Amino acid sequence: MNDLKDLDWDATIALNDWGNDVVDLFFNTITHKLYSIPLYLVLLYFFYKKLGWKNTMISVVAIAILIAASDQIANLFKDGFERLRPFREPALDGLISKVGRSGGTFGFYSAHASSAVGLATFVCLLLWNTQRLLCVVTIIWAMLVAYSRVYLGLHYLGDILMGAVMGILLGLICFKLFAFAKARYGTKTK
Repeated sequence: MNDLKDLDWDATIALNDWGNDVVDLFFNTITHKLYSIPLYLVLLYFFYKKLGWKNTMISVVAIAILIAASDQIANLFKDGFERLRPFREPALDGLISKVGRSGGTFGFYSAHASSAVGLATFVCLLLWNTQRLLCVVTIIWAMLVAYSRVYLGLHYLGDILMGAVMGILLGLICFKLFAFAKARYGTKTK
């Protein structure tokens, strides 16, 4: 088990804060949820184009459930595991740069990674056949959001990988929930 922890710490140290002020600004920007609003609006447009208003609203509810579940489950893990964030770990003092704003005390696993990957999963399940480029952009965005948490010193690589797994699972579950609600309460689409 110590070998896995050491590997996680070494990978995190290698991936943390290798850039300059411009790179720092980029990752601080991409990790902030408000700066993703243009992407959300583009996704909303393509959802509407494919689904119509009623089904789009059902998809928005499913995504809201995905994000809420992602955040709350991550909080349960953080409180349960009580794994210090890299910038708070005394053994890593001087080895980890904290570039971002302060996170909480504990960080296993990353809710940012889970939410971003969950959204990308949902988007790809919904739009892959008609909007592959948008799906690829959403996947790249999710990967950058997830990686930003390591770069900024707020999470270990293992936190990100666990968040990504949880995001994929929640994305699949919420897409199934969306499909059920759409079939039951939505309108037929082309």
